[in-house]
Amino acid sequence: MAKIGFIGFGSMATLIATKMLEEKIASPEEIIIYSSSENEHLKKFYDEYPTSELAANEAEVFTKAEHSFICKLPLAVLPLVKDCAAVLTSERHVISIAAGVSTDDILDIAPSLQISKLIPSLTTAVGIGTTLISHSDKVSKNNRQWLEQTFESFGHVMTIREENIDIASDLTSSSPGIIAAIFEQFMEAALRRSSLSDVEVFQMINFALAGTSKLLVEEDYTFSGLIERVATKGGITAEGVELSHKELPAFFDELLNRTQDKYAISKQEIETQKRDLLS
Repeated sequence: MAKIGFIGFGSMATLIATKMLEEKIASPEEIIIYSSSENEHLKKFYDEYPTSELAANEAEVFTKAEHSFICKLPLAVLPLVKDCAAVLTSERHVISIAAGVSTDDILDIAPSLQISKLIPSLTTAVGIGTTLISHSDKVSKNNRQWLEQTFESFGHVMTIREENIDIASDLTSSSPGIIAAIFEQFMEAALRRSSLSDVEVFQMINFALAGTSKLLVEEDYTFSGLIERVATKGGITAEGVELSHKELPAFFDELLNRTQDKYAISKQEIETQKRDLLS
């Protein structure tokens, strides 16, 4: 029986494994997990799916699973790959979700491995999010198709060049948090200027966001087309649009500068770690 493995079992691994079971990609018996600690996510998942297999160590997951997801922090990925290098042979398909760790970084440690990089999004939980995927050249056609079709079953998949994955991650994985932060400030501004309650303002913005998304997705509006439809020239909405065009470019340029600087620091740390592991 082919298995799907998870090394590290935090919130994102739990989300991926649960969606696979819900969409009948795998049965509980086909899931094998190794976690260095019995955390809340693992306990809850195992209570619900007790026929899932718990591995004794990471190497057991790689050995038994046809596809293995590494769901650990970036600085834990390369030491793991080195420790398990003996079992990471050319037929193994490994998927890393760690930001800052490239497929080339992993191949420098385990040169024959089939390695894919995957950046999931929390919005996958509601079947709408975009999952980013990048494959190394060594990944077989069947393994590429399996990974892409699996995530297409509970969301939207984009396969992209790995050189673009950092910016793309900001637009997919990070954007729900950034959007929430922006509209939290919109909410606070409205509360300062009215006697509306937080629940009332949140509901208004929440449904406006949901409706806007629905228009963009289902009615094929572009951003500019939607602005043109809503913002009558000289009207109230147009004032907000004009201010947004004036003030927001600098905000978003700075936002991307900061996130890219953060990625660069992480990559420098990974490069230093890799040199130490290879020396």
